[in-house]
Amino acid sequence: MNHYHLTESVRQRVKSLLHSMGADGDTIEETVLIRDGHYCGRRFELDGNSAVWFVEENQIKCFTPDGALHTVVDAFSDVDSKAA
Repeated sequence: MNHYHLTESVRQRVKSLLHSMGADGDTIEETVLIRDGHYCGRRFELDGNSAVWFVEENQIKCFTPDGALHTVVDAFSDVDSKAA
């Protein structure tokens, strides 16, 4: 699977995760993350909730509007783990 398809898959997963957290709407703000000049992931925001896709770790971390970690999931698996 090429990067475009991977990214689109993550976008759909993030949208579902943010909606499950109570976010409303369809327009997700998306920011490319660069660290030391290298692509490392993307940040998504919808209705105050946010998610960060860390490419190297293959994880999506979801945060509440106050910045608390809500959920951590494998980016390409259906098995989710809730943050404590």
